[in-house]
Amino acid sequence: MESIIVILERSENNYSAYIPDLDGCVATGETIDQVKERIKEAVEFHLDGMKEEGLDIPEALQNDYNFVYKIDIESLFEWFSGVLTKSGIAKLTGMNQSLLSQYANGIKKPSKKQSKKIEEAIHNFGEELLSIQF
Repeated sequence: MESIIVILERSENNYSAYIPDLDGCVATGETIDQVKERIKEAVEFHLDGMKEEGLDIPEALQNDYNFVYKIDIESLFEWFSGVLTKSGIAKLTGMNQSLLSQYANGIKKPSKKQSKKIEEAIHNFGEELLSIQF
């Protein structure tokens, strides 16, 4: 299964999504969940249009694929507010909660190294959750 990169961005009033490898395929929504659903619909619509016009479909989109979302730290905290707290992320990453709060509020931007550390901690936590059975 191919992984398709989707860039999610936040603006003042909504969210937008686009796929770098599929020119012109964009979506917007009031929430991240809404824009995620709309980008799926936009891809289907876009691919149907390409087929009708006899254009080549990118190889990655010819078979089964899934979306991988690239998102900024501010949007991540907003998206999972009430589920992933700054305190919880601080425990997972070993980072200072005050610094994470500054990232979440857009006061500071994390370096690539710090962003990767947060990403890996969340992924590791997710893997731990997946290993639990009842």
